Amino acid sequence: MVGSAALLSACGGHATIAATTTTLPSRTPTPDMRAGPAVQSATLSPLTGLPQSNVTQASAPAVVVKIDNVDPALPQSGIDQADIVYEEMVESGLTRLAAVFQSQYPTVVGPVRSGRLTDEGIADDLNYPVFAYSGSNGDFLPILRSQPVTDADDGNQPGQFWRVNFEVAPHNLYTNVADLATLPTAPTPPPLLFSFLSQGQQFTGAGAAPISQVNIPFPSASVTWTWNAAQGAWLRTQDGTADVVRDGPQLSAQNVIVQFVPYVVSSMADESGVLVDIPTGELVGNGVAWFLSQGQLVKGSWERGSLTAQTVYTDMNGVAVGLTPGRTWVELVPVGTAPTAG
Repeated sequence: MVGSAALLSACGGHATIAATTTTLPSRTPTPDMRAGPAVQSATLSPLTGLPQSNVTQASAPAVVVKIDNVDPALPQSGIDQADIVYEEMVESGLTRLAAVFQSQYPTVVGPVRSGRLTDEGIADDLNYPVFAYSGSNGDFLPILRSQPVTDADDGNQPGQFWRVNFEVAPHNLYTNVADLATLPTAPTPPPLLFSFLSQGQQFTGAGAAPISQVNIPFPSASVTWTWNAAQGAWLRTQDGTADVVRDGPQLSAQNVIVQFVPYVVSSMADESGVLVDIPTGELVGNGVAWFLSQGQLVKGSWERGSLTAQTVYTDMNGVAVGLTPGRTWVELVPVGTAPTAG
């Protein structure tokens, strides 16, 4: 990690880039594999644990896209098709998302924003994924490009991005995950990042307790996950409003991991003439974690030995936590955050 004080301006929240008249292309998502029988002999998607009937897709690389998450960027597009979504803190206590796609490749995803050093820890354990973002500052960019990823930003791969006319810059940059996946990369799927339960198996762990909701306060944003038994999923609310994608449903997940991580100042950003800290989440080490699945909460811990190693998630007895097959959101909250569950 670097600790310089170089200024971040082009990738900050106040960049001024003129919007074009590009319109949103039609969206033809790849088949959703969430439904279907639990067949023991079926190929399982490595990031969801769900049966994958498309053998080619099962062995496809992961694609990570950095997504804007402030009010002017909402609603977003395509992230309801991500296998994993990480929410990280950025400057001024706001958040940004890193959406990881592997079991399906949507053709319209965005808005895309700039990279941060926290993204090293998100992308580096995915077995050489494509990492798509909209530039970064002079300190971060060479570090991000040197990671074990296929680097794709609007500077070195401008043809992979376009601007739409229904939002203003910098909240209007979009990309196509299916096209990103065709960039030269190691044609290997990501490893299994989580332990998954068998289809129909109950979520358990030391101290498991039923809950209906958890509220997570970032410094300048708030997130609520509410259990919906009929859907078998947690529904996401942001800043008091149901968090929906542009073309439809409220964002949901079968699993939510609240991972408490230390953040350090890695640079400074110039926001309208005011210097603000740029935080970096340190994802190597260990700490406390909460696991939400099937309307239950298990408290435990996380541990990771290096950027290219997988994070190990365990309950209070040191036993690996098995998640429900499906989508997972990982909330990378600062140490000292006090979520409430009930």
